[in-house]
Amino acid sequence: MERLVAREYRRLSDNKGGTSIEDQGADNASAADEQDWDLGDPYIDDGVSASRYARGRRGDFEQLVADLGSGPTGRESAFGADILMLWESSRGSRRVGEWVSFIELCEDKGVKIWVTTHERLYDPANGRDRKALIDDANDSEYESYKTHKRVARTTPKEARRGRPHGEAPYGLKPVYDQRTGKLVTWVEDETRSMVPKELFEMLDTGHSFAEITRTFKERGYLNLSGGPLTHGYLRAMATRHSYAGLRYYQGTVYPGVWDGLIPEERFWSVYRMVTDPSRLSAGPVQHVLTAGLYCGRCDGQLSVRSAPGRYPVYRCRGCNLKIQKAGVDDLILGDRGRPGILMSYLARPDIYEVLRAPGSDDATVRAVRADLARARADRDEMRDAKGTTLAEVRILATSLEAKEAEVAALEARERELTVPAAILAILRPGADVWDSWGEAPLRARRATARLVLGPGYLGRACVLPSPRTGRDAIAERLEWRQTAPSPAPRPN
Repeated sequence: MERLVAREYRRLSDNKGGTSIEDQGADNASAADEQDWDLGDPYIDDGVSASRYARGRRGDFEQLVADLGSGPTGRESAFGADILMLWESSRGSRRVGEWVSFIELCEDKGVKIWVTTHERLYDPANGRDRKALIDDANDSEYESYKTHKRVARTTPKEARRGRPHGEAPYGLKPVYDQRTGKLVTWVEDETRSMVPKELFEMLDTGHSFAEITRTFKERGYLNLSGGPLTHGYLRAMATRHSYAGLRYYQGTVYPGVWDGLIPEERFWSVYRMVTDPSRLSAGPVQHVLTAGLYCGRCDGQLSVRSAPGRYPVYRCRGCNLKIQKAGVDDLILGDRGRPGILMSYLARPDIYEVLRAPGSDDATVRAVRADLARARADRDEMRDAKGTTLAEVRILATSLEAKEAEVAALEARERELTVPAAILAILRPGADVWDSWGEAPLRARRATARLVLGPGYLGRACVLPSPRTGRDAIAERLEWRQTAPSPAPRPN
């Protein structure tokens, strides 16, 4: 007598509990041996729920249905078997309608259903067997409903407590309670955490997504599927509150119970930059000063216009006002031997004090400044101290060196908290501003120009119309306005 052939469908909703895919397979194989069946290749959906509330697709279940429907009987179809093995009936579906349709399909194809936990073979053509299978589906669907309602009630509470939810973001990994299997927290995944850390640092210092995508490709960084980290993937990553140790739920942000990979200040700086609609451009950024030049007639932002055989100009798209680009660049940027207005401003010895970010006097900044004041007082006292022996002199010298390093670190932290990060890519203690300007990413230079050529600093650089030419005429055509234009009144 020809041996019967069986094929399995194994499914596991997640890896936090339940019988694993491997254990389901071992139990099914043991049952097939006991029943003297040949066991074919399994269908497997790992990490996919069969609940009516699930969002993911069950690829192998869909393939199973397609295979069953491809021939007159189960054995003669792509399914190629007489029996479908399930570890438990809810592995098939927790949706009654879907499960009934599947039972009818098995009945049409003459395929019986074995449930390993029941140790029983069901015949869909038998009324009692059919009722038992449908009753199981009813029970499973009701359990799914209760679970869904319980999660819907507890999720807001868990969010307020800062509890993690869902799949761990790239660079973090989950920690589960060994007894209950429940998610406890997220911790750093040191094999991948360098990616979000470097992403936020590079964005914060003015690098574009295009630059970062190329850099990460060169470094061999891959996504969780083993593919390249695309612009869209990285942009989504840059808006994940989880990386700052924050729990986001329905528009509200709560402190998370896990440690973030990046400082919260850096996250919000990058988040504002990435989500700011005004920063979206139609093409690649090419010119520094277009971030801070405006038309004095209509207040439109100037762009660069180049024509064959003519000098490039800054032009207003609204009213077509023009000014020679080379002359403006010379006046505002200049060169190392003859610095322009902007570069002279950035070379000021008090530039860090001048460029402190508005509203930077928060609790974190106050704490750093308090520590810095104490460290400076200790350093000054050590400088005045005199040793009476060689040993005392050496101890004082070592202590003073350590205190100087502490002061330098606190000064750097204060600058990091109070000066825009993109500008810190250019203004580095002890560095020549021309060297750091040339080394900085283009977007960092544009961010610096946008800030300094604005109200509160040099003022908005507004170009006025004039028939005259030459450097002096260009200087006369620039008006430095300390106030931004008022918004147009709304129509009644």
